[in-house]
Amino acid sequence: MKDLQAFHKQAGEVLGEEFWQDIGALIPSLGPRVDIYYTQTTVVVMAEIPELKSKGQIGISLEGQTLILEGDIPCMYPVTENRITQAERFFGSFRRALLMPKPVSKDHIRANYSQGLLMIELQIETYEQPKNIPIEFA
Repeated sequence: MKDLQAFHKQAGEVLGEEFWQDIGALIPSLGPRVDIYYTQTTVVVMAEIPELKSKGQIGISLEGQTLILEGDIPCMYPVTENRITQAERFFGSFRRALLMPKPVSKDHIRANYSQGLLMIELQIETYEQPKNIPIEFA
């Protein structure tokens, strides 16, 4: 992450402050911004999804080891697209498929939404070490 921040800073210094705004306009976001990290026991997914009012606005599912987020982020201000001079936030329908960095259990998933942030916790599957079985000879 530090390397990415250093690159971002150096590119901005060399190419000008507007560089990241211009490149962001060329490569628009296709859904909410997401962070994924893991601890010894849990994979945590944090997604910025502003203005949700009900559970029906977002869907979460686990397909194999891929977490699927689907929903619709409403635009909260009545402005036509041609009047927006800078657009960094994402609005509209989305579907994000996020591959989990560790094997996770389908049985132990919790999701919590608060202040525009969706936090999903998935328990990392633990595999027992193979047990050596002694062989008895008769």
